[in-house]
Amino acid sequence: MNPSVTAAAALALLALPVHAAGTEVCSLSGSALRAKVEAGAAEIAEAYARTSRSDELSLDGSSADAACNWTCGSPRVITPLVKAFNFLQYNCNKPTPDTRRPVGRKTDSQMGLSVTDEEYRNATDKIFRSGSAGVGDLMRVPPALVQAAQDGSVKKLTDQVEKIPGAGWIKFSSTSVNNPPDGAARVLIRLLDGKSRFEQWIQIAINNGTGKLGRNVDFLAVQLVPDPTSPLNDGKPVVAFRGFSRTDSGFELEGPGSKPPHELSKCYSCHPTGLRAIIPAGAGTTGADGRPAIKPVGTIPLTGEGNITQISTEMPNGLAEVGPVGYKAEHNGPALGPTIDPSIEPKKRDELLKILRERREDFVANGIAARPGRAAVAGCAAKLKEPRRKAVVGNMDCQSCHDGETERRILNAGTSIETLFHKVVESKEAQMPPKDVWDADPSLKLNQSERKILFECLKAEYAEILQDWLTSDLLLVP
Repeated sequence: MNPSVTAAAALALLALPVHAAGTEVCSLSGSALRAKVEAGAAEIAEAYARTSRSDELSLDGSSADAACNWTCGSPRVITPLVKAFNFLQYNCNKPTPDTRRPVGRKTDSQMGLSVTDEEYRNATDKIFRSGSAGVGDLMRVPPALVQAAQDGSVKKLTDQVEKIPGAGWIKFSSTSVNNPPDGAARVLIRLLDGKSRFEQWIQIAINNGTGKLGRNVDFLAVQLVPDPTSPLNDGKPVVAFRGFSRTDSGFELEGPGSKPPHELSKCYSCHPTGLRAIIPAGAGTTGADGRPAIKPVGTIPLTGEGNITQISTEMPNGLAEVGPVGYKAEHNGPALGPTIDPSIEPKKRDELLKILRERREDFVANGIAARPGRAAVAGCAAKLKEPRRKAVVGNMDCQSCHDGETERRILNAGTSIETLFHKVVESKEAQMPPKDVWDADPSLKLNQSERKILFECLKAEYAEILQDWLTSDLLLVP
């Protein structure tokens, strides 16, 4: 597919030409274009490198990340700028007249999509809808469950779940996600469509103090078969999101204009394929809120066939895609780690992997000197002795599993940095890399301080990979 056409389609919702407030870049050529793209890529990479682990990448168009002001006065974005324009749509928190809307907190696109939250909600409402209005079957929460949840009784809710054919539930404390002010405990419900068209997952917080249902309700639906309003791409499932607040009168939509106000988040940053692997905290261990975990109970088992971890990771029909509109993961940056074309013959591939490994070893030991638009990058593992530096490098191959095809969706700039930190540094139950990597090669096993270093190295390296990716089509500029 021609990337210029792709970019044009992405901008089709927006009128052109450009207002004076933007910086026209599509008319540039030669050295001027090269300089503009290189400067913008450096600013974006530096912004990513400086984003704290508790925050998300959010560019505001200031002098430090002026690329958010870029506009294009032609119907098509020129090829050397396509990657940047696609990327900026998901990461700019300020509007650029006639080119892109702002996304993120306190905007109309809090979910970080290329459409507004309202447009996304309207598109998902149409899926499996029998009439011309209302909420279709995919996104409709069974009214009996909403009613059962109104007074906050967990038991009344789970009793109602058990009346639904094929439904299941589990109550547990999360090891990775806290729901302030309620805590890490929650009840998770799985609903299967009687016609096998979709499945729904509903998660409701449980208040740590009262033991009753809390406010936050996360809703995720997985579309398994095509619908005229949402044809599946190569048969891959589509995952759709919605956020609610539980009240004594029902489930109220969250997002722009919600009352009381509750913002949505970039769901894809934690859920690029739908559910994350669910590994409940064991009773008496520590949950994500730092409190003792509740005892996991429910009709969905912890172990054996059909256990909660298994069914939350084995997506039917392959990896799901966020949809049906508004997001393409490949537009939000390259994979977290250098990739090699799998079609390259094995001997040549091994040679390239050896070169990449040597470059990584030098990077983690020595870093990179300051460059235009970029601060100096310190050697993230410089304080370690060589054998332990090699162990860190040996744990940096996230992309070997997160390749977007065979195992998991790619990790990229759209991935929550906080989630990455949790998986790499904190998690004992679902760590990255998986424990079987260390079992296979005990020399790669990292202690806690080395796991922190691994996170810093992955983040620092990704800033470099992102910068290279944003400038990769400059090879086409004379």
